[in-house]
Amino acid sequence: MSRFLIAASERIQKGYRFGKMLIHNASRLQLAAKTTPPPGPKEPPKSPPPQSSNPPKCPGGEKKPKPGYFASGGCHAVFSDCPMPEGDFMKAWSAKNSRYNLILLSGILAAVGTWGFALSTGALGLNFTIPEYPYTEDEMEEFEREEERRREEKLEREERHQDAVEARELSVRRRKAKENMEREVDLMQRDMEDGISDAELDELQQLAADREAFEIWEKDELKRLDEQEKEREKIRKEKAKVQAERDKEVARKRKEQQAQWDKEEAEREKAREKARKDREKAEKEEKKEKEKAEKEKAEKEKARKAA
Repeated sequence: MSRFLIAASERIQKGYRFGKMLIHNASRLQLAAKTTPPPGPKEPPKSPPPQSSNPPKCPGGEKKPKPGYFASGGCHAVFSDCPMPEGDFMKAWSAKNSRYNLILLSGILAAVGTWGFALSTGALGLNFTIPEYPYTEDEMEEFEREEERRREEKLEREERHQDAVEARELSVRRRKAKENMEREVDLMQRDMEDGISDAELDELQQLAADREAFEIWEKDELKRLDEQEKEREKIRKEKAKVQAERDKEVARKRKEQQAQWDKEEAEREKAREKARKDREKAEKEEKKEKEKAEKEKAEKEKARKAA
């Protein structure tokens, strides 16, 4: 318990000494503030500095700051160290934008001109057209025959479709005529037995008119189909005749071409045989000259030994 009392008294004494020191310092400052210094000579009023059109510059002037320091003199940047805008923003922006637009337009014109020149001169081929292929006459004839075959197949498909449509229409009308015939027979039977009403009588007359019209249409339709089949058969015969003549002409041309090839091959074989004979003759003459030269050389050698 005595320890706590001693510690508390020491703390109170320390606080009292610190408070006296603060009061003493404050009283000294108050006395210094109350005593005013004697007035000095009056200075002439300063004229305001002339206003310049240039904006204020960063503190420090043109003097470069030390390494690690800013223009304001501190180690940390403040707002005074930031760059400040100068001049009219719209004028500067318009000048830069006009320059950029001019560069853009010049680039577009250069690109278009380059592409146009390359395409016009043929230096740049985009292969958007089908080139002319050197087909032979036989290949061209084969292409024509293939195209003709495709046209004939298309025409045959159209004819088959038309025949199917006409046959379906004929069957539908025949079935309807058969039903009408049954109804007409039923009404006629009732008319002979008990009689029929006026509406049924009108229906019977209408059925009879429809039957007569159908008979006339059926007769004309069958006649038309028969004539159409005859016309198609005639066209087929003409096409077969033309195809036979064409095949005959193709066979004749191929025969002539084969004869021409055989003739050219015979001429080439004859030229090869002649060249072979000339080569053998030249080899024989060369061999004779070589033997003659060897013989003369041997005689010279013999004469030299004898001498």
